[in-house]
Amino acid sequence: MDEIVDNIKKAASIKLKGLSDIIKLIASTLSDRVTGYIGYFYEKEANRNIFFMFNTSLGYYNLRALPIVVWIENDEPPAGSFIRYRTSPKEEFEFADEVSDARWPVSIPIVNFEEMPEFLKVWK
Repeated sequence: MDEIVDNIKKAASIKLKGLSDIIKLIASTLSDRVTGYIGYFYEKEANRNIFFMFNTSLGYYNLRALPIVVWIENDEPPAGSFIRYRTSPKEEFEFADEVSDARWPVSIPIVNFEEMPEFLKVWK
């Protein structure tokens, strides 16, 4: 299996400016039944905090699909298990360990990745 993974070409990389941008991107794709997530990976060797989302563009030209990693590098690790987001009374977000506060209509779980396959590490 490792040989197959080693031969996979790297995913396409889209680097956003900051954490608020990746939050807005994910929040804009949510519906009543579908929830998104933000992946988090701490790269020990480089002391980097990476927040990301993974997606595919199906039927991309002659490929079956184009894997895409949208990511940002942040100074700090996540300060909770969720990111709560709202646009009223002003646009803001915060880290939290629970999602029961009705003042925050969007809650996005943070999924912590212990290991990442090389083809998804587009930030190198």
